[in-house]
Amino acid sequence: MTAIRAEWTKFRTLPGLPWLVAALVVVTVGVGAAATALTPCCDVLPSRVSLAGVAAGQAAAVALAVAVVSGEYGTGMVLTSLLAVPGRGRLLAAKALLTGGLTLAAALVAIPVSALAGPGATPTAVAGSIVYLVLVSQFALGVAALVRDAAVAMGVTLGILYGLPLVVRLFRDPLWQERLTWLTPMEAGLAVQGGLAPIGTWAGLAVPAVYAAAALAAGWWRMGRSVGPVV
Repeated sequence: MTAIRAEWTKFRTLPGLPWLVAALVVVTVGVGAAATALTPCCDVLPSRVSLAGVAAGQAAAVALAVAVVSGEYGTGMVLTSLLAVPGRGRLLAAKALLTGGLTLAAALVAIPVSALAGPGATPTAVAGSIVYLVLVSQFALGVAALVRDAAVAMGVTLGILYGLPLVVRLFRDPLWQERLTWLTPMEAGLAVQGGLAPIGTWAGLAVPAVYAAAALAAGWWRMGRSVGPVV
């Protein structure tokens, strides 16, 4: 609990971090409202329209997670954190809980509001989209702990989320597109909203969950193997 309280104190005292939580809500709701206004009725699945902002809002969740980890390495504040919490696994777990909790809180506001303001989203799509955003934040946190550089962490995470689906679309064979979609955390995860991915409603969330688990494990390994605090 001491480690979590320390992370919460840092979050409250760093001016940029609370704004990223607010940005997650604003972007998710705003893009969803714009999609609702611009999409003709019945042309697209209602859940996809109402919750279109999730794909955009996830960038704010990524930025928040990266800032929680990489910001300390950039300023050298990680030395203070490691003095307060010598166990690096505990420190990473505290950051993961803080980031996941903040993302969950923002998603619990943004996604239901988007669903109510749009043409209608199923309860499954709403719940699954909330889970998806939390998984994305954990994936980004793990990447940030692994690479420790904010710009690199943002580039890698956003490249995987937004870039992999574009690569998949380069394959003209529909069968290969279908198979490779299973490798893209955004397309697979947002299959919970229905329609656009050849993956089961909830099974698709297993893909970003695997990415998040792998990234957190890699970040934990990197933190644990370093002899010095910031090596």
